[in-house]
Amino acid sequence: MAEQPTEGRCDHCRQQRPLFERKPDHDCIDIIGRVDLIEAARLISEIEDQGDIWCTRRIEGLPYRRLCVRCFDADAQQEAAHVKEFEL
Repeated sequence: MAEQPTEGRCDHCRQQRPLFERKPDHDCIDIIGRVDLIEAARLISEIEDQGDIWCTRRIEGLPYRRLCVRCFDADAQQEAAHVKEFEL
């Protein structure tokens, strides 16, 4: 059964529209696995330097973004380009 959208303000364009929760397609944090504190700090810095907004949100404990269809599709394309650019 498909997820039913909720009405609200899009986290990206701020328009009042039906919203869907956008879960990232990649997850650098789970791929990395368990590491010591020094290595974790280095990896977090690398994730932030790469501009990986999806994993940075997870590091910061922020919820998944709620996006309208237009922004949802654009975010997915942006994430795919990021994954391809950094070979994640």
